Amino acid sequence: MVNLRRLGVVAVSAALVSTACGGNSTSTSSNQPLKIGVTAPLSGNYAAPGVDIVNASKVMADTLNKSGGINGRKVQIVSADDQCDAQVGVQAAENLVSQGVVALVGGYCSGASIPESDVLRRHHGIPFITVASSNPKFTEQGYNNVFRVILRDDFAGTIDAGFMSSVLKSKRVAVMHDNSTYAKALAEFGRNELQKRGATITYFDAITPGQRDYTSALTRVASTNPDTFYFTGYYPEAGTLVKEWKDLGLDKKFTFMSGSGEYDPAYITAGGPAADGSTVTFPVGPDTATGKDFESFRSAYKAATGKDMATYAIYEHDAIMLLKLAIEKTKSTKPADIDSALHQVSYSGITGSIKFDKKGDRQQLSMVGFKVSGGRFVPTWKLTGGKWVSYS
Repeated sequence: MVNLRRLGVVAVSAALVSTACGGNSTSTSSNQPLKIGVTAPLSGNYAAPGVDIVNASKVMADTLNKSGGINGRKVQIVSADDQCDAQVGVQAAENLVSQGVVALVGGYCSGASIPESDVLRRHHGIPFITVASSNPKFTEQGYNNVFRVILRDDFAGTIDAGFMSSVLKSKRVAVMHDNSTYAKALAEFGRNELQKRGATITYFDAITPGQRDYTSALTRVASTNPDTFYFTGYYPEAGTLVKEWKDLGLDKKFTFMSGSGEYDPAYITAGGPAADGSTVTFPVGPDTATGKDFESFRSAYKAATGKDMATYAIYEHDAIMLLKLAIEKTKSTKPADIDSALHQVSYSGITGSIKFDKKGDRQQLSMVGFKVSGGRFVPTWKLTGGKWVSYS
C-alpha cells in the first residue's frame, strides 16, 4: 500500500527501546533478545492497518517466545511509525537500524516502504519482508534483501480488470486514484488491461486525499456515463466516496468497485451502511482463511488485543515465520546470511504456500471477489483456472 503525502514531523513509536543490542550479530546463540523491526503507519488516517500489523507481530513474538524463541533467543518487536510518508519512513528505518534489528517485517504503504528499503540496503542489506506494500518497484530495484508476501499491483490490477469485465460485465469504466504510489500504479495497470479487453475508459483522474467532500468529482464521473466506477485509493477516501455515491443516487447508475486497499474493516467503518453493495477483490484474508494455524493465531490475537484481526495480520504471521525459518536454517543473524536463506526457504502458511523468486516476490495467490453486505465482506466469487466462478 502507498501514500506519499507529508503528514508531519517524524514520529517514532513509543515501542522503540533506547538501547541497541542483539541486532546483526554473527550467531543466534547470544542471550540478547532477537529484535525484529516493524514499520507501519501508527498515526494519521491510515493507522488502523498499521496497528493491526504491529499487533500481529507482537502476538507472534509472544507465541514464539513461549516455545523457546528463535534458536533459543527471545524475540522482541521494535516498531516505528512511518506515517505512510517517504521522509518519515527513512528516519523510522534509520532509527530501527540503530536499535539493532535483524530484519524489518511489516510495511503498509509502498511510498514509505520503498525508501525504507534503500536504508536497509545501505546497512549491509538488512532483510525487509513487506506484508502489504504492493508497488512493483519494491522488488524491481535489483536488491537482494527485499521480499514481499502480498500481490504486486501489476498482477492485482490485471485481476481487477478481469473481474470487472467477466463478473460485472463492465463496458464503460471510470477510474479514480489519489496520486499515491500504490493507487496510481493500480489504476494504470487496471486501465491498461481494461482497454485490452475492449472496455472504454470514460474517466481517469485523481482526487486529493483528506478532503471531506468529493461530490464534484463524482458528478464529473457520472457525466461520463460509466457502468462501473473503479477507485484504487485508500479506505478513508473510499468511505467518503461510497457515502456520496449513495447520497447522490449514483448507486442506481453505476457499480462501485474498489482496489484491494478497501478490503479492510476500516473501509466498512468509514463507509457505514453505504458501503453495502460495493465490491472488492483480494487474496486470502480473515474472511476466507482456514486451518488450525489460522484458528490458533486468531484466538491468540483476540486474547492479546481484545479485538478481531484485520486484513494483514495473517500476512505478518507468515512473514515472521519465514524469517524464523531463515534464521534457523543459517544459524546466523548476519544480513547476507538471512537474505540468502530467505531466497531458499519455503513455508506453507495461513495465506498459502510461499517461496520467493529471485526478485523476492511470491507466487501468485488465489483471488476472491467480495461483495459488502450487512456490514461485512461476503466472499461471492473466486478465481479458479483463470475464470471467475461462484464462491463455495
